[in-house]
Amino acid sequence: MRSRGEFALALLLDLLGAAGALLIAQRSWQTARTPRPRPLADDVLAVSGHTLDAAPTALGLVALAGVVAVLATRGAARRAIGAMLALAGALLVWRSLSDLAALSAARVRSLVQAKHSGVGVDATLVPHVSVHAQWPVLSAACGVFVLAAGMLIALRGHRWGTMSRRYEAPSGSASSEDASAARARADASMWTALDRGGDPTAEGPTGEE
Repeated sequence: MRSRGEFALALLLDLLGAAGALLIAQRSWQTARTPRPRPLADDVLAVSGHTLDAAPTALGLVALAGVVAVLATRGAARRAIGAMLALAGALLVWRSLSDLAALSAARVRSLVQAKHSGVGVDATLVPHVSVHAQWPVLSAACGVFVLAAGMLIALRGHRWGTMSRRYEAPSGSASSEDASAARARADASMWTALDRGGDPTAEGPTGEE
């Protein structure tokens, strides 16, 4: 029961961290306001986490793929996947927190030009950038989930079974429990034959003359 609980906990942490990172990356992490000559209104550009830095999205996809990989492997291979997930989680924390820094003026001008193709941006105008810190912080928290899941899998994953073990074809050698059950059935059949006056060592159906 403890192994099943650890298995479920690791998968849940990894899944929550991966899904959270992917969803949070779609939010606006920063807003850039670029002044323009009047009567033109200032240009306001919402920059999503994915646009700001593609790494959190990529690491979230790695963590999501790790859920399937953990289910499909066992032993040393599963521990290796756990180590990879722990690394992905640590990188997700680092890259998310590094995105708390405001975009540079040059990067903002580049993004504005990409958004408004063919429209130049005055290099002398300094954009104002607002950082929405809650999203990078939440993304880093998702990285902590993935890191914790990876460490748990790396340390304990080799002791867990696979979710599909019950559907595997029976092996050629019977388990000890199956052998004990077979012996018990054989003993019961022998005593039944003796009670009926039959010879349990004779070939053919019991009690047949």
